[in-house]
Amino acid sequence: MKLNRTNVVKLLYSLCIYFTYFYLVNNAQCQDLAHPIETMHELVLNLQEQLGALKAYVNPNSSTSSKDEKSYPTSCLTSSFNETCDNCLAGYGWLVIQRRINGSLNFYRNWEEYKQGFGSLDGEFFIGLEKLRAITALEPFELYIVLEDFNQTTRSARFDEFAIGSEEDDYALYVLGAYSGNAGDSLRSHQKMKFSTYDRDNDREFHRNCAFLHVGAWWYNSCVDSNLNGQYIEGGKYEENLFARGMCWRAWRGHNYGYKFTQMMIRPKCRHFPATFRSNNNTRQHCEALS
Repeated sequence: MKLNRTNVVKLLYSLCIYFTYFYLVNNAQCQDLAHPIETMHELVLNLQEQLGALKAYVNPNSSTSSKDEKSYPTSCLTSSFNETCDNCLAGYGWLVIQRRINGSLNFYRNWEEYKQGFGSLDGEFFIGLEKLRAITALEPFELYIVLEDFNQTTRSARFDEFAIGSEEDDYALYVLGAYSGNAGDSLRSHQKMKFSTYDRDNDREFHRNCAFLHVGAWWYNSCVDSNLNGQYIEGGKYEENLFARGMCWRAWRGHNYGYKFTQMMIRPKCRHFPATFRSNNNTRQHCEALS
């Protein structure tokens, strides 16, 4: 296999699917699967072998080696890829593309760092715009965003389609499908917007740099309804003069509140998963069995 980023993201995507699939078969949690265990096991072993050859391309440079003391559901997939796949928050087969946990990692970074990705897959990280572009170009994907405030209240926003453009298009948020959830839709105004960092100003503000102003990097319009790569601010609420500098999601707690935990995940649309894989009831049973 040729060593390039497209092959890497295809491999990660396949691993999320096949480890989930094999786990369910092996634990007899689903009775209507067509493929025998042996076939799935061979697929997993083959993918593991491929991953070994591509390992150098997978892990982004880490600026933090510490794990947060709180055990988030990303640990629920019992395989060596539990850091990148999440099966507990919203059903099976999700690939985590962004996570904020404790503020240990600086997200105020330049264009090249956001292009390549950064952080530690077992903690805070951003997968990288180029990887994200390659993944979402494969087929239709959906997006799921989880927010937790400092009162341990959790809400979510789901978009039934999601894709970004290439670097030539400044990784614009080209596709954003229908919203569902209880966090409100604070991403819609960012649709069609190009990605911006403090050193690559692509927003619609003529006299301001939104990334610089809001200490983050995002698909800024003029400027924000959401800013999940903004500053991590302990306690959540911050002063008016720091308007939207935190990890804000306006539709839930306004511009001047930053969340304790955020996670962005993507998953291919329904074609790959039987309905029993995708339900929250099955998800809860799976997570409870592992807790």
